[in-house]
Amino acid sequence: MKKTLIALSAVAGIMAASVVACAGTISLEDAQKKALEAVDVAKEKVVFKPTETDIDDGREIYEVDFFVPGEIKYEFDIDANTGAILEQDIDLWEADDDLEYADLIKAAGLTADSAAASTESAAASDGEITELQAKMIALVDAGFKADEVTFTKCKKDLDDGVLKFEVELRLADGTEYGYDIKVADGTILEKDIDKD
Repeated sequence: MKKTLIALSAVAGIMAASVVACAGTISLEDAQKKALEAVDVAKEKVVFKPTETDIDDGREIYEVDFFVPGEIKYEFDIDANTGAILEQDIDLWEADDDLEYADLIKAAGLTADSAAASTESAAASDGEITELQAKMIALVDAGFKADEVTFTKCKKDLDDGVLKFEVELRLADGTEYGYDIKVADGTILEKDIDKD
């Protein structure tokens, strides 16, 4: 009898988990699309990690994690009912990520070389940061989510012998952030905030 109750409890738990995984009103594809739009990255350039569902503060969420091989990693918590982005984390690619995500990159039909070639701004072989990385460095430093800003400028410039990215982003209220970011290593050389 005790074994039967344990088995029934386990089955009920699995059924409840299945209901939770499917109860959201937006689809997994919609959640992934919402995350991609928030960071303005094309689906063809990213590799998605397996998406999980979870309950956070009583809300059903999709945990949407993906990366641009060799450049940026993204993690999103998206409300499964409303599609609202609840949490977002952006990190630069690190050397050990090549090994950690090798199987996912391979499963996506990419090699390390083709992954780098598939992105317009693939990093130079000497370790220089890319345009996308420069934008994310500015975004993280400013403390905003990608869907809260508009990038108005991102271009390379040579200033006193130092190659840098000039990155500008604007908030909805008109506040502008300007950054000079060293191409060689991603160091923020200068930062400006201009409030209207």
